[in-house]
Amino acid sequence: MLVVVQQPEIAPSVTLAGMNKTGLLLLAVLPLPPLAFSQTAIAAKAPEAASVAPPQVITLRNSVVALTGPWRFQPGDSPWAKGTPVWAQPDFDDSRWAVMSMAQKSGSVDLVRGTAGFVPGWTRRGYPDLSGYAWYRLRVRVTDPGEPLWLKMPEDFDDAYQVYANGRYVGQFGQFSTDHVNLYASLPASFPLASPGPEGEIELAVRFYMSPSTRFTDPDVGGMHQPPALGLASTVHLLQATENDANLHSWFGDILRALFFLLAAPLALWAWLQNNRDRTYLWLFLALASSIVRIFVGALAGLSTALTIDAGNLLLVVLLNPLVLPWWVMFWWNWFELREARWIPLAAWLLAAAQMLATFCAQSPHFGLTLMPQAWLHWFNSASVLFLAAVGLLLLIILVEGFRRDRTEALTAMLPILLLELASFGLYLLAAFNIPYEFFPFGIGISISSVSSTLMVLVICALALRRFVRTQVREQLARQVIDQDLEQAKQLQQRVLVPETIASKVFTVESEYRPAQTVGGDFFQTLSRPDGTLLVVIGDVSGKGVSAAMLVAVLVGAIRNQAEHSFDPPAMLETLNRRLIGRSGGHFATCLAAEISPDGQMGIANAGHIPPYLNGKELDLEGSLPLGVADGAEYSVQTIILKPADRLTFMTDGVVEATNPAKELFGFDRTRAISNQHAAAIVEQAQTFGQEDDITVLGVEFAVA
Repeated sequence: MLVVVQQPEIAPSVTLAGMNKTGLLLLAVLPLPPLAFSQTAIAAKAPEAASVAPPQVITLRNSVVALTGPWRFQPGDSPWAKGTPVWAQPDFDDSRWAVMSMAQKSGSVDLVRGTAGFVPGWTRRGYPDLSGYAWYRLRVRVTDPGEPLWLKMPEDFDDAYQVYANGRYVGQFGQFSTDHVNLYASLPASFPLASPGPEGEIELAVRFYMSPSTRFTDPDVGGMHQPPALGLASTVHLLQATENDANLHSWFGDILRALFFLLAAPLALWAWLQNNRDRTYLWLFLALASSIVRIFVGALAGLSTALTIDAGNLLLVVLLNPLVLPWWVMFWWNWFELREARWIPLAAWLLAAAQMLATFCAQSPHFGLTLMPQAWLHWFNSASVLFLAAVGLLLLIILVEGFRRDRTEALTAMLPILLLELASFGLYLLAAFNIPYEFFPFGIGISISSVSSTLMVLVICALALRRFVRTQVREQLARQVIDQDLEQAKQLQQRVLVPETIASKVFTVESEYRPAQTVGGDFFQTLSRPDGTLLVVIGDVSGKGVSAAMLVAVLVGAIRNQAEHSFDPPAMLETLNRRLIGRSGGHFATCLAAEISPDGQMGIANAGHIPPYLNGKELDLEGSLPLGVADGAEYSVQTIILKPADRLTFMTDGVVEATNPAKELFGFDRTRAISNQHAAAIVEQAQTFGQEDDITVLGVEFAVA
């Protein structure tokens, strides 16, 4: 049971608390009025009248009693005598100290932690300019002292403390030295107390230290935000375990978000690596990676004392937090393809650098640095907020420009972007309307920052899927158009390459053409004159596909034009060479032309093409440069006499270069072995082996002498 002497207290407001969980992850804070900090006692109007107060009388039994006071409060630090602070001694007269009750007003809530019973700090209770040291004292009388007593300190406080009982040092949170105090994120802690005095009285004295920079995190900071509790060891330990468990649960939302980002970040990196010229997904990866680091650094600092507030502030507040909005500025600037507004990225990075510098100066007391008068810290803090606001304005400008590019995408992105802005600047605005910044469904902490960043990633996934589907649809339509064009080109090429029907009692001509793609680069023509003379032209344009097929059309037209004047092989090759010079676009063509008379005399000229086979044997021909390589190239003619039943087989290199899955070439030996077969049989065997290039085979059989 608890018997408390209560005194009236100013109505507490609800707001953030010092360097707690969210304080470590804050993107920014709003500027506060100019401050004049002091490390010693401050002459200020006491908010509550000082009077001699009787001890707080408590009966423990098996309970834990909240020490609401009223406590005595004094700014500044105690003088020391014989290595101990004078203000901690039980016989010290604190009757002239101010009175400060720790009674929790009904309905008060810590907007950041989500816990009920928030007590405003000393900056809201008459000491707005106080930083550094301050003391609390309370005399307690326990009516049933028996088992050893434990004191559980509040989990919400600013920033470090030392506890004394009856003038003896009990314990501390933080590391105190003669010239510096190492600070940690606030955590619950409990300490054993020595046995009370003869009448069961314990004089508690708590020495608090708050960094000057903490003043910028909240207008309600300073000292304790909950009353300490006194009880038996088992009950105090159970209460502390419950608070530790609640603190751990409050991080579950952020940890789950980090795990989600760990899955999304590699996908963003993979998307960028697929097209590293477009850096859109690189910025998304950096934004996600930065969030992951921020969450785990914050969790390390918020759940343990492994990381000091100094190190946490340097990593989070100074280095990482100023990069949050610039990452998203760069992402959305690339997403909406605002290449003409190149000033936006430059401005974002300059503002981020300026914010880092201003934040470092404002946080310098945390790092043990005295770079400027403490009154200047407020102005550097205000400057850092202005720089952050300017970056936020750039993000809104990008959103407006995005509406002009793609209204649907901009509307979809608007909610997470506005939530991101609210997470950056809305802490004080929400507190002004008594709206929590963080919610705790089932004890799991869900902040506006978590909602905004998670929603941002989900929206980006939806927009990326939308773009992918639209791209696939456009590509499918484009492929259909291309396929239609290629089919028409194929039909046209086949009509162009269809050889003239040779009705001759002297020659039997057969041909077979198989392009590697829809259209190809092989060409051939068989033409005859009324006197029975046969012209055979076969060739291969370098490359495959549409560009080679266009040159084929040029060459076939030139062959037919030249054939109207002469079948002479060298003249034919010289004409084709002139047509290609300056028009080939980097291509060249091998070609072979043969003029066969009815009496069996054949004149043949070669421009780098593989020789034909005569009765299964390769003809030995003189070589020359391919067509389109050198202007004015000359081509020689060789004469060969055919005998009755002789068979000539002309082909392109697609037969020889056929390749099986084992990367083995069909080769000249296999080609020679089947060269006396019909054209269709040769093509079928090469194609079955593994076609790599266009294949053309012409067979000419000399029937009579």
